[in-house]
Amino acid sequence: MFRPLCYLIAFVAVALTEIQLFAKGGNMRSEDRYEPQHIESLPPEVRQAVIRLCPTPRALHSFASYANNLQEVVLHFEHLYCGAKTFCGPSGCLHQIFVSSGGHYRLSKSYYAPEGN
Repeated sequence: MFRPLCYLIAFVAVALTEIQLFAKGGNMRSEDRYEPQHIESLPPEVRQAVIRLCPTPRALHSFASYANNLQEVVLHFEHLYCGAKTFCGPSGCLHQIFVSSGGHYRLSKSYYAPEGN
């Protein structure tokens, strides 16, 4: 009689744990959500340029990527949340490339491309 009760308690404990994980988003990582920290971690010049376009930006982790040994910052605006404002249209989504020069980043190129390019 004691052994089946232990199995029942163990089963209920596992089931409750799985329910709690599912309710909290399962194995979804926090970096997959729109977060202001993804903007705050950008170099100051890049961050200010983004804030000029969107005063209260939140972004996915994939909003900014670095290339050429951190000499370039590539922004993918399809991964930026700016309230009702959108940076995507018929010709694609805004992408910007900032290049480091003299210890500061400057805008090198702005273009529209399909999402994910």
